[in-house]
Amino acid sequence: MNGVDSLLGWVAIGAAASLAGMIWPFLRGGAGVVVKMLLGPLGAIAGGVISHAIAPDESRAEQLIFAAAGALVVLALSQLAWGRYARSKSLPA
Repeated sequence: MNGVDSLLGWVAIGAAASLAGMIWPFLRGGAGVVVKMLLGPLGAIAGGVISHAIAPDESRAEQLIFAAAGALVVLALSQLAWGRYARSKSLPA
């Protein structure tokens, strides 16, 4: 799998994770869609790069699994961060 194919695969996995992440109730509307569609592929690329750095001779399936895990981790972290932000804004001063 050459570099461009890997990158496109990681971006596709990240976009799919982003679409699946739309069921999480945070940042509804246009802003939420944009944020998730940016964070999912970025997380997938990060996961793919990390997997390639750790084990450069791994199979395509293993790279895509790491990419999916990276996308899910980044989306989960963004969910946690947004939840903390929203709770801090809703507390009375």
